[in-house]
Amino acid sequence: MIPNRTASDGEIIGLIKQRILSIPDPEILEDAEKWTKIIQPSSLDLRMGDRAWLMKGSARPMNDETVADLVTRYVSEEWDLTSSVDLLRDSVYVIELQETVNTKMPMWFRANPKSSSGRLDLQTRLLTDFNPHYDSFHGPHSGKLYIEVVPNSFHATLCKGTALNQLRVSLGNPLMPDDEIRDLLKLKPFLYSKEGKPLEFDQVTVDGGVVLTADFNGKYTNEPRIVGYRAKKGCGSKVDLQKTKQDSWSKFFDPIERPKNGELLLEPGYFYLLSTNEAIVLPPAFAGELAQFDPRVGHITSHYAGFFDPGFGYFPGKEEQGNTATLEVRVHNKPEIIRDGQPIAVLRVERMANDPLFYYGCPERSSNYSRQTGVRYGKHFKE
Repeated sequence: MIPNRTASDGEIIGLIKQRILSIPDPEILEDAEKWTKIIQPSSLDLRMGDRAWLMKGSARPMNDETVADLVTRYVSEEWDLTSSVDLLRDSVYVIELQETVNTKMPMWFRANPKSSSGRLDLQTRLLTDFNPHYDSFHGPHSGKLYIEVVPNSFHATLCKGTALNQLRVSLGNPLMPDDEIRDLLKLKPFLYSKEGKPLEFDQVTVDGGVVLTADFNGKYTNEPRIVGYRAKKGCGSKVDLQKTKQDSWSKFFDPIERPKNGELLLEPGYFYLLSTNEAIVLPPAFAGELAQFDPRVGHITSHYAGFFDPGFGYFPGKEEQGNTATLEVRVHNKPEIIRDGQPIAVLRVERMANDPLFYYGCPERSSNYSRQTGVRYGKHFKE
């Protein structure tokens, strides 16, 4: 692997063939139509294994403790995932994953929820043995992987094989500092207006990453009247994570219509889907991730699953470019008033080791959120 770069799908296939990453069905690597369903342009989907445990609360291992030790200490109930099971809202679950990691190299492994998990307010965090941190670990490492799942807004049904999060692999640090981002922007714009036109260099703020702003105008959204969605409080409906377009979004969310005064009052205890003003264009040589929390914009979590694969919003040969980012937002402790055009998130950019074999949104891939303009609910819902 190239230092200070993130592995693309081609490198991930190589890591599987070297058995640094192990998957239960390596024979799929011979068929691109099959492997593109679990190997994304810069990540590997992590799929549920056979066992799940209802826990007394969230917990992380100590440096001398395995996840199995953690489960033994805090388990309330064990379940078999070879049949579908229901996860209840506001409960904590630990689930064994099918994929494993075995490396002696100082690789950096990072996990994040898949976009559809984030849009369901489904909190997923990777757990590994002898590691007191969520979602990140370094090699050398050998062992199983686990996921902690907390349905915050809705009950959910899943079974063995469901993928809720994904794993990225780097050698060194692939994140680009601000000066490198500015140099890139002078050569290749990757922020566009919602009309699909590139923003000039002096229209883009780079401060700890690329600053993105809130869109409460909704002029170019798929439904111009709606600028966001708020999850229904105490919703009793259940989402089957194996199915797409199964239920109307209105069973789970209330629409937020365009405010006349250009501002929204966000309340603690509620989950919101909002959108950025800016459309993002990531050429295949780059990926991006939203910083989950930036204290400069308030006590706000702006995303759960804000990772953008290489090729997000990138449409070669097309006049209009870019996808807006759907934000998964919660405010903490007190209400926050957010105004149209105010900073709400920061995009960090990272270098890819190589262009992916199949970038996000290309004809060879099935991409759920390509050509996304304005706020978009998850793939599990329909109109």
